[in-house]
Amino acid sequence: MREEYNLEENVFGSDNYLCHYTSFASLCSILSTMTLRVSSFANSNDIGELESNISCILDNSKVKEVESYIENHCGYISFSANKESDEPYTNPQYGYLIPSLWGIYADKSQGACIIIDEKTLIEENKNALSHANWNKFIDVSYTRFQCPKLASSKDSPEEIVQTFSQHILGTKHSSWSHEQERRFVGADLPQTLSLKSGVIRGVVIGKRVSSQQKHQLLLSLNNPHFACCNQLEQSIFVRQEILGGNIFTSNFGTFKKNK
Repeated sequence: MREEYNLEENVFGSDNYLCHYTSFASLCSILSTMTLRVSSFANSNDIGELESNISCILDNSKVKEVESYIENHCGYISFSANKESDEPYTNPQYGYLIPSLWGIYADKSQGACIIIDEKTLIEENKNALSHANWNKFIDVSYTRFQCPKLASSKDSPEEIVQTFSQHILGTKHSSWSHEQERRFVGADLPQTLSLKSGVIRGVVIGKRVSSQQKHQLLLSLNNPHFACCNQLEQSIFVRQEILGGNIFTSNFGTFKKNK
């Protein structure tokens, strides 16, 4: 495939775009089904997140009950959002250009970052989400021990979680702030969300993805048994580049189909 190096740093800079980092193997799995799996809070990367957030607003006698309800009924999908810089006269902080996330979640740049259109994601999954108890997007707050008010121990775990969803499900320790996380959360969600009908707006391929893996990706895009076939334009694929210590994207090039 031919590669072009027209470097751009805001090609996916829309406020409505969300960034989902993943390994290369998971990328191929996602493209094969054109779905994104909903995760359990039991597997959150911040092991003390739920207990800390719940105990801050609720009597200790009910913390475990609420935590159990969340782990059994609530799910989430993590994204990184594009964010305006806190510093004056500096560029926005784009969610797909965060070095630490490329290192941790995209397998040291051997994976990818999928660019999702938030509004299209919700529209595409409107029917499936109508069967959920509730769902919403939350911008994660990075702080601790800021209790808005005390929840009533007389309320059910479901009522407590829905009322205090921002605090319980959308608060993490300040050390995670570099992730710029925006979460899709809810109760009794479907196991996966569809990425068809223009939900995926781009795929940034990590700089360390091998030639063999690129060929594997090409086969996936042209495989009629894969859901991504005829769903994605090849032009939405770009590659990660490093210039002067900063991350950019460049044109990935033109795929050549096997005849």
